[in-house]
Amino acid sequence: MSNSNEIYDIAGIGIGPFNLGLAALCHPISALKTVFLEQKPEFNWHEGMLLPGSTLQVPYLADLVTLVDPCSPFSYLNFLRKQGRLLQFGIHENNVITRREYNRYCRWVCSQLPGLRFNCQVTDICYQTERQCYVISSRHSVTGAVQKIDARRIVVGIGAQPSVPAFAKPLLGAQVLHSSRYLEYRAAILRSKQVAVIGSGQSAAEIFYDLLQSYAGKRRALYWMTRSARFYAMEHTKLSFEMATPAYIEHFYNLPEARKPVTIRQQDTLYKGINYQLINAIYDRMYELMTEGIVAPVTLMTNAALQEIRPANQRRWILCFHHREQDRVFEQEAEHVILATGYKTAPPSFLESLDTKIRYDVRGSFSVSRRYAIDEAETLFVQNAEMHTHGFTAPELGLGPYRNAVIINTILGTTYYPEDEQTVFQQFGAPGYSQ
Repeated sequence: MSNSNEIYDIAGIGIGPFNLGLAALCHPISALKTVFLEQKPEFNWHEGMLLPGSTLQVPYLADLVTLVDPCSPFSYLNFLRKQGRLLQFGIHENNVITRREYNRYCRWVCSQLPGLRFNCQVTDICYQTERQCYVISSRHSVTGAVQKIDARRIVVGIGAQPSVPAFAKPLLGAQVLHSSRYLEYRAAILRSKQVAVIGSGQSAAEIFYDLLQSYAGKRRALYWMTRSARFYAMEHTKLSFEMATPAYIEHFYNLPEARKPVTIRQQDTLYKGINYQLINAIYDRMYELMTEGIVAPVTLMTNAALQEIRPANQRRWILCFHHREQDRVFEQEAEHVILATGYKTAPPSFLESLDTKIRYDVRGSFSVSRRYAIDEAETLFVQNAEMHTHGFTAPELGLGPYRNAVIINTILGTTYYPEDEQTVFQQFGAPGYSQ
C-alpha cells in the first residue's frame, strides 16, 4: 500500500529511453523526488531488433542527456570513460553507435539511478482531491503483489505498440510475426525456405539485410515487398536536420489543425526512410553475389500492398497483394511472414479513470499542450504521444532531452535547463512569423 506521508513530485510510467532520460535529468535536482515504473523485468530497447551491426539513426551526442546537460554523469561519453573505452572510441572515429551499444549504455544508466522500479505493471491511476495528488495502482509482474504510489505529477512514456493489419492479427505467431519479435524467431526463420518481409522502413531493411547475409547460395527464396512507391532513403542533409529542432516544433505546433496531418504525410523521408548506407550495403551484397555466380532467389517489389494472408497448408501461407500502379492482384507463397509495419500510439487503459481531467481532440487523441501536458493544470505529461500536435520529431531520440527539459522546467516553474529555441538558420514560416 501507499505510504500516506510520501508523495512523489514526479511518477514516470514506463522506462524507455525518454523516461530514462527524464530520470537522469531529474537526478541532480534536490527539489524533485521521483519514481519510475516499468512492467518489464529490465531495460531492453526494442530487444527484438537488436541485430548485430544495426546502428542508430542519430549521432552518439543524441544520448539521454548531452544535448541539454553535456556535463551530466549520465552522458554516453562518461559511460565510455567508466567502461575504459573512451580513447578507443575516439580512434574509432564513428559518429553513430550500434543499437546494442546504445542498449548497453541505457542499461548502465539504469544501474546508476535508484528510483527505477521494474516488474511494476500500472493498472489504474485516480486523482485524490483532498491530498491533491494522483494515486497509482500497480501490480508486480512476478509476484502479483499490489502497490499504491502517490505523486503530484505523472509523465507517461510507455512507447508505441506494434501496428499490425487487422487481417493479420488472428494469424500472429511463430510464422506470421511483427518485426519487433524478429530475434525471438530468427533461428527458425533462417531455416525457412521462403521468407517475405513486408514494409520499407529501417526495420524492414535491417531484417532483409540480415536474411540476405544468410540466404546466399542456399536456394531459399527471400521477398521484400512494400506498398510504398519506392524504397525511400532517409533525408541526410544539414538543412533537413534543422527540422529536428525546437524551432521547427514551435512552427509545426502553431500550424492550423487541419494542415498538420497533411504536412506529416509529406515528411516520410524525414523519419520513415532507410539509412542510405544500409540501402547501399543491400545493393552491394546482391551485386557481390551476382559477380560470384551465386543465384540468390531474391525479389524486391514496390507498390505492392498486402491485402490478405491465408493458409496454404500447415507450413505455408498465401499472401495476396494489390499492385497499386498496375491495379492488379497477385499472390505469393511464403513459410514465414515478417510484418515490418511500424508502430502506433493509443491512450493506455490505466488512464481511463482520469478521462474527466484529460483533454482529447475530436479524433479521440490526446490534446497535447506546447509543453507536453494533456491536462489544464499541467500535471499529466506524455512522451512520444504527440506527433499529431508537435510533428514528426516526437519519436526522435535526439529531441528527448529537449522535451524532458521542457517538462522539468514546467514542473519546477523555472528554467533549470536551457530550451534552445533559436538554433536554425532557416525560417519555417512566412515573413513576420516568429519562431
